[in-house]
Amino acid sequence: MPACISKMKDRRLAKISTFGSQITSVISVALVLLILGILAMALQASRSLSDDIRSNMGFVVKLAPSATDADINRIKSLVVATPGVASFIFSSPESILAEESKLMGEDYAALLDENPFGAEFEIRMKADYASGDSIAAVAARLAADTAVAETVSESDVVDSVNSVLRRLSVILLSIAAALLVISFVLINNTVSLAVYSRRFIIHTMKLVGATGGFIRRPFVLAGVATGAIAAAIAIVLLIGIRAYASTFDPAVDHALPWQSMAIIFAGVTATGLLICTRASAMATNRYLRTDYDDMFK
Repeated sequence: MPACISKMKDRRLAKISTFGSQITSVISVALVLLILGILAMALQASRSLSDDIRSNMGFVVKLAPSATDADINRIKSLVVATPGVASFIFSSPESILAEESKLMGEDYAALLDENPFGAEFEIRMKADYASGDSIAAVAARLAADTAVAETVSESDVVDSVNSVLRRLSVILLSIAAALLVISFVLINNTVSLAVYSRRFIIHTMKLVGATGGFIRRPFVLAGVATGAIAAAIAIVLLIGIRAYASTFDPAVDHALPWQSMAIIFAGVTATGLLICTRASAMATNRYLRTDYDDMFK
């Protein structure tokens, strides 16, 4: 009886140990996937911010005070037909005069015999065209019209902003690449430890004549399950972080739309499944080739 009780106790402890290692693997992989997901969210938010900044870049086209309605309509048609123009705001001479009077606190219309201001077009470029060279080329095309008095753009500022955005993107992508490599190593080690706890089962199955594919299958399926469960946990936490962040700043809804979050969730799931499955197969293959005496090392 004592021997039987001892064996039952050993089996129960072995089951608890195996279950504990699986839980540890799931939690460890989930935390790694959570960090990857947060970084992906940061990359998406920075991209949205970059596009917003670029879409606000542009220049101003000032028409001569003598420009007629026909001139204004011609410039408007030219602006609409110009590639790279995202939108524009038209200001009539009267609205500009009223705005200047409001700013200065004086009624210029009563003091002046005629309106000295001409109509203006405030042009915003598409994100892909928001560079100093592109803006200068579009401005030069419009400036060639005789009704245009001048174009006002800040190419140096645009190029400086673009330079900062490029450096930020390079930094975030470098961090993402480094973290992806680290994540692969961590998840691989975690899954390998889970397989290590069952290495003697692999040896026993080899002794009874089981093939490598038959032995490998349950471990690979366990890796798939670990990756799927860990990804599900990470996705739930990412949803909570996204929802919690939007309560503080409504701009989060624009920077991280749920369509983009769905892509991030798919990437997290694919990463978890791929790495866990590969790590399980590699670890199992290693112990399939290991001698019994070496399993104690």
